[in-house]
Amino acid sequence: MKEVMSEEDTLDNILTIWLENKPTAEDKKHLKNAEDWAKYAFDNDKNYYVTFFKGGEPIACVFNYFETISIDFLTYHNGELFIYLFMVYDKGKDSHNKDVDGKIFLRQINLYDEDADKRITNEIFFKDNGIMNVETITKTKRPEFRMDYEEKETQVNLSHNWLRKPQNYTDYEYLFDYQNILKPEYLDLP
Repeated sequence: MKEVMSEEDTLDNILTIWLENKPTAEDKKHLKNAEDWAKYAFDNDKNYYVTFFKGGEPIACVFNYFETISIDFLTYHNGELFIYLFMVYDKGKDSHNKDVDGKIFLRQINLYDEDADKRITNEIFFKDNGIMNVETITKTKRPEFRMDYEEKETQVNLSHNWLRKPQNYTDYEYLFDYQNILKPEYLDLP
């Protein structure tokens, strides 16, 4: 939609999409406002969204899903919200299906760049065996439409992909420091 949804629309999405219009009695108690829902959802491993603002402008939207945490990094582009970076963290299991207490794992990074002539999408996916898979899609709009696709794999050290889990429903700001989270070898992209 390229805009921040209202609290009412957010709660409606949670009710209709994530709860499939079948909330429990306890769910109903917490669907009165988005903040109450987020607190309840965090404590009970349910889905919720939190949008963070700086200087009155949205900078990131966090979607806490029962298996992952995804973050859309936002900016305005031509008057509309634009996602320039998307990061996904897996919760709770390592590559050998062992519980990893208190940690989340950076699984995926998507970087977007767009101007009047082209859009470049870089999708980075970290495999459990230490392989980083990078797909680059370049869509050229002018002078004529063309799409180029490139894929490469690289062995990388994944030990620094593990970060602590959020401690409460708003504890995500440390994940916004993507300059320190994203290692230089991850970003050798066009």
